[in-house]
Amino acid sequence: MARHEIERYAESYYSMIWCGPKGYPEQVNAGRCYQTGLLGMARYHGEPDTLFADGSTGDGFSFRWCPAWGAPAFNGGKGAFHELWEYLGDALGLRVLWEEDQEGGFDEAWARLRALVDRDIPVQVGLHFSVISAWAEANSPAVAIRAQRPAAKYGFGHHVVVSGYDDEAGTVTVWEPNDAVAHARFTCPIDAFRKAWAASDQRIEGHYSAWPHHHPWHDGPSLHDGYGPFCMVWIEPGRDPRWDIASSIRHSYRRNLKILRGEYPKPYALFGNQWMIPHWETGAPGMARCARAVLDGTLGDVVQVDGSARALFAEAQIPNHGVMGRASAAGYLQRVAAELDLRGLASTAVAAAARLMALSSDRFRELRYERDLRRAGELLAGIAQTELAALADMEVGWESVRQITEHALASRAA
Repeated sequence: MARHEIERYAESYYSMIWCGPKGYPEQVNAGRCYQTGLLGMARYHGEPDTLFADGSTGDGFSFRWCPAWGAPAFNGGKGAFHELWEYLGDALGLRVLWEEDQEGGFDEAWARLRALVDRDIPVQVGLHFSVISAWAEANSPAVAIRAQRPAAKYGFGHHVVVSGYDDEAGTVTVWEPNDAVAHARFTCPIDAFRKAWAASDQRIEGHYSAWPHHHPWHDGPSLHDGYGPFCMVWIEPGRDPRWDIASSIRHSYRRNLKILRGEYPKPYALFGNQWMIPHWETGAPGMARCARAVLDGTLGDVVQVDGSARALFAEAQIPNHGVMGRASAAGYLQRVAAELDLRGLASTAVAAAARLMALSSDRFRELRYERDLRRAGELLAGIAQTELAALADMEVGWESVRQITEHALASRAA
């Protein structure tokens, strides 16, 4: 019987939790699982600056809101999740791969997953977490508390990292990316893992069917994020020796600038006829318009399947992505400013933008607990103005960044 565990992954695991006034575990907030596991894997494969890695993708600069569909979100970057995964590799000189829906079904996917783990390569997988959440709850005080909340009955998709398996015990080793390291690792039965990993297929009797208790969009239930069954993402060992941080910044900064401007409106989960896509508000300007929609009553609290309402920010937990994403955006800009300094280029504007994005992250922490919708709209309006100011500073900083590849490090030029 075979077994293997990637022991070193514990040293690389990256947590994206942040805690409210009551701390851990009562008020653990988290999000961006589609990205968090990959960041831990990037650290495992040799990238120590996780904030720079995260900020390079543009996800932390993103915002989107659809007046037709409602609730705002702070994830998605330029496009679909897989575009973030692929771009992360491009920006870091790493080879990120992903696959799904293998012809041989679970048997082929399971063999592929085991082969990667046997090579000491951790793998991020997309699955229906509700199927295996009981085993996470047994290990994590935070997950156990979340399981007692009213919204816990809702089935949801989630991305976790697999670092081991044990045929004799019949278990898979899973890392929950949105927890403290001491409670993030748990094991669950292979059979349960298989069901969770396959659940995103959603095809029943030849047509799509929503998971039980999915959140509604107006009068109909939502589907999953479009990945699977058997979605897996991993990073191959080794870094491109030709990779250069200046070139990475030169490209990723422009990408992030356009995301914050709102020039990349395609949301991560919407695919269809390009002439029928509804209107989306994006970027810092879109956030300002979203705040106005809250204040004028156009955008309200989230209506659940049973007709009850969830407070848009206090219960729907939308700002969780804003808190951690903006923190990473700030870290990215700080690194950019430092690299500009090393090359004798003006960095003041970029450093100012970093401070503003950090302030945005801090203000999202307040918004997360605001139940009064009008007060929430006022807070979001203030955050939007902060990010519009950050955008203005990034526009000024672009003149220095666009020259970064033309200037050698000061230590090398001396």
